[in-house]
Amino acid sequence: MPHTIAQVVVGLPAPGPFDYFIPENLRQTLRVGSRVYVQFRAKLCVAYVVALLTKSEWPRTRIKTIISVLDNVPTLDDNFLKLTKEIAEYYVCSWGEAIEVALPSILRTKKTIEWSAPTVIPEKRDSKSELSFIQGSIHSSASSIAKKIKAIGNQGRGILVLVPEIGHVAVVREFLEKVCGSIVADLEKGFGVKRELSEWLSVKEGRMQLAVGTRSAVFAMMPNLGLIVMLDEENPAFKQEPSPFYHARHVALLRQKYESCDVLFVSPAPTAELWKILKDKKATMEVSENKSLAGLQIIDLANYKYQNMLISFPLQNFIQETLAKSGKILLFLNRRGFSTLTKCNQCGFVLKCERCNSILSYLSSKKKMFCPRCDALSELPKMCPHCKSSYLRSMGTGIEKLESELARIYPASRIAGYDSDTKTFDRGAHLMVATQAVMPFLHRGYFTLIAVLDFDGEINRVDFRAGARALSLLTRLRQTAGEKLVVQTRHPQHEAIKAAATMDTEQFYRQELKTRKELGLPPYVEMISLALRGISEDAVLKQTQSLYEQLIGVVGEVFEISVPQPDLRPKLRDKYRFTIILKGKSVKTMLAVVDSVIAEFGKRKGVVLTIDVNP
Repeated sequence: MPHTIAQVVVGLPAPGPFDYFIPENLRQTLRVGSRVYVQFRAKLCVAYVVALLTKSEWPRTRIKTIISVLDNVPTLDDNFLKLTKEIAEYYVCSWGEAIEVALPSILRTKKTIEWSAPTVIPEKRDSKSELSFIQGSIHSSASSIAKKIKAIGNQGRGILVLVPEIGHVAVVREFLEKVCGSIVADLEKGFGVKRELSEWLSVKEGRMQLAVGTRSAVFAMMPNLGLIVMLDEENPAFKQEPSPFYHARHVALLRQKYESCDVLFVSPAPTAELWKILKDKKATMEVSENKSLAGLQIIDLANYKYQNMLISFPLQNFIQETLAKSGKILLFLNRRGFSTLTKCNQCGFVLKCERCNSILSYLSSKKKMFCPRCDALSELPKMCPHCKSSYLRSMGTGIEKLESELARIYPASRIAGYDSDTKTFDRGAHLMVATQAVMPFLHRGYFTLIAVLDFDGEINRVDFRAGARALSLLTRLRQTAGEKLVVQTRHPQHEAIKAAATMDTEQFYRQELKTRKELGLPPYVEMISLALRGISEDAVLKQTQSLYEQLIGVVGEVFEISVPQPDLRPKLRDKYRFTIILKGKSVKTMLAVVDSVIAEFGKRKGVVLTIDVNP
């Protein structure tokens, strides 16, 4: 019997699949994986065919008809559909939402696309694939990475290279073209829609064998995929926000399961979660050579005082010595702007973001106050909004203020700052002050001296992963510095500092994993965050408490559930936020227990429920 029913999913929070009738004139062109145009509820939209049936359980009068097929060749292949279905089930989103997060923006519209079937025929391979890890930076591991890529490329198989942020793409593409001698497709989504689609199709059609991109590139439909390389896996940018809250590491490992491709992680210090996976799966692990590793100098701030600037006297001496030798210096400070707090000397009123209730910083380059949480800009008031006094005082030090102070102290030196707002990297600067946005430009020996001015700010974050991320920062900077890495801290005995000093990361991860196991934290448990947000603080808290009571009723002692608590960002963009955390051995088991409660609760007015797996 001919297929007369197509099951489709849409890029909306609607579970599906939904049955649609296939008109006779479309039955020859419509296939599983096709994009189609349909009426869904009261509007027209793009949908994706995930199955074909000979009949439906619903009467014909209740089934709508597909309007048109949008592509001459099915857009989605079988592996992609299997992958996105599992992503949807694990990260609690609709199948259609999981599909759309992986597609170029133009493919989510009615636009008809003409493209050619892949010229590369996927090989049938056994289920054996390699999971490997190189401990080092892309530059220190260049020969090993190039060897692996060339070996896969010589087999006629495709390679995906994932980088954490947009700023890394051009740098890594240039590196790959140099060491591999081939043109690299750029899967970054920041281009115009035409180029974005062109690059994506060049990979899908098998015309480009090597591609680089940020986290969503992990979904690229590359025929005969042989290798996924993930650089700097520990970077938080690999975790998607907003929904679906997938992690690119997890998706890469799922692709390995479905497509038997190799997966290579490259990082100076990965997450503890990945370290455990590597050990459990007995992955191949290699440590890249650290030739003439920079020295590490710890400055205990308990023994020194500094005024105005975040630079101790010993560090000032190191700076003078380096400048005298015509060396370049990087001062690392993860604080944008000029000052970090503005308050009234008369009444003590502190300027805060009206939308987020977070303390505003002053951005000198734009002559504006800005919110570190939502990036909203506002004018610096001429008088206190509370008491109308004109005695407003800005305090704290961001990179703009530090840059200004350094220009005063070292007038003969070229001083530059670099953060996420900076357009160009000043390669002529003798002394640079920068946030983590500078990371893509770091390579071995460019800066003679690198100093972390506020290491305590890195480890004192409300985040159980802070220690591992601090180790990653120190390890990367030490491998990058030409002669010396200086770390200012009041915690010189911190485990991350000791590990960076000895380069004994094995011991660090043993202790880190032991602590996490004792505290019941990932990777030994899985976590689900149920976050509620709304305009009324009282209403959101009341609804969160109601959800908690319903969950307690069905959970019992099956797994752990926290009491309602303010989110780490208790107010963001005019919305108050409260969170409930579930902890257990299996996401699937937890969701099976609470699914009905969550489904019912998601229909309530006045609040929005967001589900984040392993936040």
